[in-house]
Amino acid sequence: MGNGKKILIVDDCSTTRKILSSMIKSIGYSPVAAMNGFDALEKLAQNDISLMVTDLNMPQMDGLELIKNIRESDDYKGIPIIMVTTESDERDREQGMEAGADVYVTKPVTSQRLTYEIKKLL
Repeated sequence: MGNGKKILIVDDCSTTRKILSSMIKSIGYSPVAAMNGFDALEKLAQNDISLMVTDLNMPQMDGLELIKNIRESDDYKGIPIIMVTTESDERDREQGMEAGADVYVTKPVTSQRLTYEIKKLL
């Protein structure tokens, strides 16, 4: 179904990374996990990433900073980005969308919702 496309999951919580990875595997994509923005930029350079799912609040480089970096990069600016976060505040959503996220989803995210958003973007 996913044709082996790689999806980068960026979250500082290992449990969340595992849950999202298994959701992504179950719909036929290959998950690549990163624990923060710096780690994510490294993984982007090493893999052919089709889409990114990122958290907002992370140490070192948060989701907003990561998205801004990607949107300013010629190599990665076209990658669809889903922001998945516990922040349900409208201001946080606006900041995420302004930074360049394509979709903003609040946790807990269901497998159905994540599948729907991924298929819509890919």
